[in-house]
Amino acid sequence: MTKIKCIAAAALLHLILGGCGPLIVFGTGAAAGVGGYRYYQGSLITVYDAPFERTWEAGLKAVQVLGSTVKDARHDLTSGTVSAEQADGTPVTLKTKYVSAEQTEVAIRVGFWGDEEAGAVIARRIRETLEGQV
Repeated sequence: MTKIKCIAAAALLHLILGGCGPLIVFGTGAAAGVGGYRYYQGSLITVYDAPFERTWEAGLKAVQVLGSTVKDARHDLTSGTVSAEQADGTPVTLKTKYVSAEQTEVAIRVGFWGDEEAGAVIARRIRETLEGQV
């Protein structure tokens, strides 16, 4: 019976760490401007410690600086979407959502099925833009 408990405990630990691993890697430091991130159903979802409008502008700039062509970009007071295309035709979508006065969530999807590494490049560029490094 103890062997089953050990296996169950190991499986539970795997699930907990598997879901929180990205948060541990990126941390939650305000200095980096990132409140945390996760990869969910093909989208890299990042929470930035910045107001909605600043984050929206940083996302739009990041996509353009990285060489994508913006096809459509629109937002209202609490949400917005940028639809773009990389030079090779790969679609890029940023969905920005107001969380609070000082936090904004951005869901980044690169390609039809999602590309976590390419999304991380965009997320990093957004963070750098927010920090004034670009």
